[in-house]
Amino acid sequence: MPWMLLLHISTMLCWCGSLLYLPALIANIAKTNQTDESSRQIPRMVFTQIITPIALLAIISGTIVFLRMKTIAVWLIVKLTLVCALVICHTLNGWLILRMENSPEKPMPLACLCLGVVSAILIITIIWLVLAKPF
Repeated sequence: MPWMLLLHISTMLCWCGSLLYLPALIANIAKTNQTDESSRQIPRMVFTQIITPIALLAIISGTIVFLRMKTIAVWLIVKLTLVCALVICHTLNGWLILRMENSPEKPMPLACLCLGVVSAILIITIIWLVLAKPF
């Protein structure tokens, strides 16, 4: 069981870090108006081949951990709700990638900044809930 918790924590760290990194990458590529196709495909490759599998592994391992520990508490329900919001942020990153690919002339720094800030707030709140378990 400890190895499953370790897997969950490590994949959550990778997923959360990438949710903070990806909007900055998208904004940087969109801002510089790089026209070569290879640099515009980097965010899609990172999203589909690295971040999404890590997110799925984090969610699956977290589900196994709380099912095995048989933990049902208010803080856990709130945490799972916040993780659902993190999944929405993950999806919005994919939407930003599509928008960057389809409309390269439109600047997107505000959308990327907002998504990064919301992701950071969610991540900090989740960490606080897990460490404090206030309810």
